[in-house]
Amino acid sequence: MKLRICLFLALLSTPAFAQPQPKVLTIEQAVEIAMTNQPSLRQSRAAIEAARGHVDAVEATRRPTVSLSLSANVGGGGGSRDIIDPTASSAIGASAQWRITDFGQTRAQLRAAQLNAAASLENTKTDVLDVRYDVENTYLEAVARARLVTVAEATVASEEQHLDQAKRFVAAQAKDPIEVVQAQARAANAKASLAQAQSASAIALARLRASIGWSDPLSAVTIAERWPVPPDASPPAVPDLVSTARTNRPEIAAADLDVQAAEAQIDAARFQRRPVLSANASTQWSPSISKEADINGDHLDTPQPAWGVGLSLTWQLYDGGRAAADVRVARANKESALAQRDALLLDLTSQLDSARAAIEANRAATEASTEAVEAAQAQLKLAEARYAQGLGSQIELTDAQTAVTTAEGNLIQSEFQLALAWATLRRSLGGI
Repeated sequence: MKLRICLFLALLSTPAFAQPQPKVLTIEQAVEIAMTNQPSLRQSRAAIEAARGHVDAVEATRRPTVSLSLSANVGGGGGSRDIIDPTASSAIGASAQWRITDFGQTRAQLRAAQLNAAASLENTKTDVLDVRYDVENTYLEAVARARLVTVAEATVASEEQHLDQAKRFVAAQAKDPIEVVQAQARAANAKASLAQAQSASAIALARLRASIGWSDPLSAVTIAERWPVPPDASPPAVPDLVSTARTNRPEIAAADLDVQAAEAQIDAARFQRRPVLSANASTQWSPSISKEADINGDHLDTPQPAWGVGLSLTWQLYDGGRAAADVRVARANKESALAQRDALLLDLTSQLDSARAAIEANRAATEASTEAVEAAQAQLKLAEARYAQGLGSQIELTDAQTAVTTAEGNLIQSEFQLALAWATLRRSLGGI
């Protein structure tokens, strides 16, 4: 009986639905998950497969084709035949065809397809870099928001302590009662700021879930509230950065391949009017049923096999201007690819220069903000000590607390911008 009671109490104490345990992710783990789960990368990989399939389709035109045909017919009447006495016929045939040469048409199409497939691969590398950067961006923002929540919580605790002190002073008739009201207002404002910080932190985590492709609603996500350690050394000079980026950026490689593919498409369009030399072979067997019967009364089969082989040369002398139109389109596509590549190269230097300047500026801002936090915290300690002794005022205490909150918020912002600037520079360099 006691055992049953213990089991019943244990069931009552067990929640109906177990709460999911949050999974603490590092920034590296978040990126790794995104590489597997992000739908945009799956689309990019599918585009590669489609481009490779197009290459296979073009190569297939260079191989022989074999076809098999079967037919069966029943009919009656006509001439001296009896309309109610039908005749039957059947045929079995096979044919093969092989394009021996088309004088460069397929070769140009195949080169264009191969270059497009290579460009698709480089575009997928670009998408990988974009997803990585997006995850790093949202992760760093989530860290910043979480640390701002910590600052807001500390501010609430400090303001509640100041409110308690004000109440004790007023109870002892050592301070004016208005200080309690002022402290209550500041504590309420601090709680409102905490609620806003918590809401912003939840939104940042939701954005992080979306960026890594985390679709499981039953699994919560939490982050390690620490920044990636920035390199101690400054970034290289802008010319060196530009040289590295031109070598490693997949966008540039894809743009070059697009230009080459457009050139191959021009050749393929011009070669449309060239002749095509093909070899063909066919055979057909058409058994028929004879009206005459043998001595046993059975009808006789009279097969009629036939075969043939040959060469054919086709040359379209006039196509109504279609080839010229295709050449015009291909040249326009080449010019568009060249313009896109040039625009990318022009923007490259600006991106690298901006990222490098942001690193230097935010590194200096982080150092200055660190000193400001230390000074503000020391000022707050002095103000709290003076107020505890009855020497300070609420105004002095408020100013000191505001200075600490502002300095800590500025430090978090500068650290976030510094980490993001390094991530931006890595993205601009092609992931290095």
